[in-house]
Amino acid sequence: MGQVPGVMDRAAWEAALDELGERVFGGAAGARRAAPLLARFDAEVGVYAGLDDGYEVLQAARIDWALCDAEVPGGGPGETWALRAATGRVPGVTATPEAWALATSQVGLFEVWPGTPLLLRDRLRGLVVRVAEPAPWLGEGGRVAALWEVRVVLRPDGTAMCRPPIEYPQAIAPLLQRAHERHWREPSRGLELMRLRRQRLRWSRAAALRRPADPLNFFGEVA
Repeated sequence: MGQVPGVMDRAAWEAALDELGERVFGGAAGARRAAPLLARFDAEVGVYAGLDDGYEVLQAARIDWALCDAEVPGGGPGETWALRAATGRVPGVTATPEAWALATSQVGLFEVWPGTPLLLRDRLRGLVVRVAEPAPWLGEGGRVAALWEVRVVLRPDGTAMCRPPIEYPQAIAPLLQRAHERHWREPSRGLELMRLRRQRLRWSRAAALRRPADPLNFFGEVA
């Protein structure tokens, strides 16, 4: 892995994430590392199919979860394969500042406020960041224009997106707000991105088949 990409270079961060995933999960040993985590993802979210809209981005997010978010079986609290790689504990993978940035990246479901830069507010954990990501189709209005699942790298020189966004229906915003308020009353009942991913998959497949796909019928249990 080479020089740490600039904060505005999403393509470079995406390539770096792909490379780290290949180094950690490539080959027979890597496949053994990934297998139990990917099986867990499939069980909790569902199995992505080639006809799913945005299939390649969805699959990348699945690998990223196994690499950067899921705890290593038998490892310590918060110990991921990316963190092991970033601290020199994966054979054949060099610990670099770039690997550390990816290991500490954050994924969430963000409200997107248009402008230059974009303002992102995570509805799951409250993280608020600005990213220099061109999105002229969102306009320049002073209101939320999209709801994106996004992975971001947090750097001293700013925040960058690592992947193209995965869009969620804005209609579920009130459900997320109610669930967020409930979380403060009942901390043990936190918002779970894995469950939201499963609900989104069901909703997007219904929409692709032109069946009635009111988001509230698919995301209702969020609240």
